[in-house]
Amino acid sequence: MIRRFAYLMFSFVVAACASGGGSAGAPATPQKIAFSGTPNGIAIRDSDGAVFVTDDKTNGIVMTENIADASPDFALFARIPAAEGERTSLSQIDFAPNGHLMVERFGFGTSSAVFDIAPSRQAMLASDTNPARRRLGIEVLDGGTFLSSWFTKEGNAPATGGVSVITRGATPGSVTERDIVTGLGKPVGVVVVGDTLFISDQAANRIFKVDLQAARASNEPVQATDVFATVDSPDLLAASSDGTLYTKCGAHAICSFSKRGRATVLASDFDEPRGIAVDGARKRLVAVDRSSARDKPSALRVLPIR
Repeated sequence: MIRRFAYLMFSFVVAACASGGGSAGAPATPQKIAFSGTPNGIAIRDSDGAVFVTDDKTNGIVMTENIADASPDFALFARIPAAEGERTSLSQIDFAPNGHLMVERFGFGTSSAVFDIAPSRQAMLASDTNPARRRLGIEVLDGGTFLSSWFTKEGNAPATGGVSVITRGATPGSVTERDIVTGLGKPVGVVVVGDTLFISDQAANRIFKVDLQAARASNEPVQATDVFATVDSPDLLAASSDGTLYTKCGAHAICSFSKRGRATVLASDFDEPRGIAVDGARKRLVAVDRSSARDKPSALRVLPIR
């Protein structure tokens, strides 16, 4: 009788873990959560699963502490200083090891910048670099160094872009920016897995991979020629701890990419996919679904992952 009871309890635990019950807050089924703003980038705080989203409507970062609620409340976390006379457009965000948030302003070719948001919610300029570079992707390497993807465009000429490494200087507010990858069209997403830098180039419909250490050690910027995957209109990138990549694939879909670059469609009913964040502890993916119609709200989509 005791063995029978133990077997039943073991079976129950296995079934619960397989269905996602073993991870607090992990959705058993996909969720679609209405978002009243104009979202783009997204990040998840590892410690508690709080979700942070860049919102062009408020020109700030909004957050919710429990995305698993049926109707989570989104509160303004920090407002980003606006560039006078320019449209608002905030790009990717990423957490630094000290709990600060790094966020990029796209800039439309005249006012791009990177901001540091402290846990106190104070926003400070972190990168007073070339404002003509339209910045999209960001990846924090450590407390004082981060990567930025960018492109420039003049008139009807094709866009040209790359990835730079930005390092904080000894003086507060001072930074240095050095290009480590060039020769791209419109690089959007950047993510680092181990020693490999992955870059999604929307103009080339490719995800490239680059040896990050070799690129940083090189005296000249390297060219991105190693194609990891071919994908239609990729956008911002995310990666899980096992090396799986996630990004937009086509006009209305989100795909995962195995270590060999093989694509699997996770959802194909998005309006306009944008930023993606992986919450490995809770086995979920949270993606921005930006509305293309004024009378239809945007949304955050929560997808269970293994």
